[in-house]
Amino acid sequence: MNPENKRAARERRAAEKEREKKVKTGKLLVLIAVIVLAVVLLLWGLSRSGTSGAGKSGQGSETESQSQDGQNKEQKDSSQTKDQKTSGSDTNQTDSAKTDPGYKAQKGDTAVIHYVGKVGDTAFYGGTGDYDLKLGSGSFISGFEDQVIGHKKGETFDVHVTFPANYRSSYAMKQDGQADTSRPITLAGTEATFTVTIQEIK
Repeated sequence: MNPENKRAARERRAAEKEREKKVKTGKLLVLIAVIVLAVVLLLWGLSRSGTSGAGKSGQGSETESQSQDGQNKEQKDSSQTKDQKTSGSDTNQTDSAKTDPGYKAQKGDTAVIHYVGKVGDTAFYGGTGDYDLKLGSGSFISGFEDQVIGHKKGETFDVHVTFPANYRSSYAMKQDGQADTSRPITLAGTEATFTVTIQEIK
């Protein structure tokens, strides 16, 4: 092989190695971007579900799966919204029925609620808040949603539940809404009462 051909072959190999290096770098950057996006979505989901003190569990892995389930539900809800828009007058009739003062919340409705949770007479930290609760979704403690069904907008009522055995502990809540760390409360397996007000039914 003459020197010119050897040099040309070396240059081709060098160019191929450079191309392969760029492809590997590109793949690595895409992988990093996907991981960063996944972490951001996870943190965003956790921050949204973290505002709900009446969620099913305070355990880490269950919270992550709830976050992912919440993202899947949002995607499903958005596709249902598109389907509802195409159904025309049926949707309008349902929406107008929900604004009727006598309309009672049903499974499948979203009840915009305000709740205050207590164990005995003690309000606990994380047990008070506002939430758009999709009735029948199973996103709250077992039995909670069933007790909201049948109530009207503006009604205030008590919901009685028992926390799951693996539920996280909390603290008593101070008047300013902050945790009183000197007064821990065990929620696992404990009966609690949530005073619920339905602010809107969607």
